[in-house]
Amino acid sequence: MFNVCKICFEKFFDNEEREKSKANLEATLKFQQKLFGNIEFVGELYRRKILPQSTLISVFESLLGMSEVNDKIDDFIMEGAVNLMNKVGENFENNVKNVKKNQEETKK
Repeated sequence: MFNVCKICFEKFFDNEEREKSKANLEATLKFQQKLFGNIEFVGELYRRKILPQSTLISVFESLLGMSEVNDKIDDFIMEGAVNLMNKVGENFENNVKNVKKNQEETKK
């Protein structure tokens, strides 16, 4: 199941798919709706502690053009990254703080 989701997510960064979505307004809206729906899904999986933090970081890197999957950023992709951060930002920050706190406690 995870591989199917990953393949669908990576299609958003395919240059051919992007060009198709820019062909007309309807295709653009459909592309945007699918992208934001997938990002909402990823965010919800993370919030429910189903998706590991490493996968979330990988998704962010893809959205921000910092991975081999995506080296270009456009408005939809950037807006998707912002939406994902709004969805999981507080949880992510708390998890990072907890990890750091646990590491400090184990050093003592």
